[in-house]
Amino acid sequence: MSRDSKMLGQVKNESKLQKAVSVATTVLVLGCSAVGAYVGLQIGGSVGAAVGALVGAFVGSLAGVLAAGLLKTFRVKLHKDGWVEVQYETRFA
Repeated sequence: MSRDSKMLGQVKNESKLQKAVSVATTVLVLGCSAVGAYVGLQIGGSVGAAVGALVGAFVGSLAGVLAAGLLKTFRVKLHKDGWVEVQYETRFA
């Protein structure tokens, strides 16, 4: 197993919302737009829409990993300062 964490970017987070969303592998299989929409809905509002767009673009770059079924876990964290972090674990090193 291999674990990785990346900071995707920063969104405007005036309300200092802090949230973590775990994405099920069944949603990951649906692809980048489904993951972006799911994360955006879970966070909510304009902040959720911005985070969903960032996450959707990132998941799109992982298309080969998703197609091979290598992702085991995927989690998105929105920090109070607006930074968006993804943490994921693959099935093999």
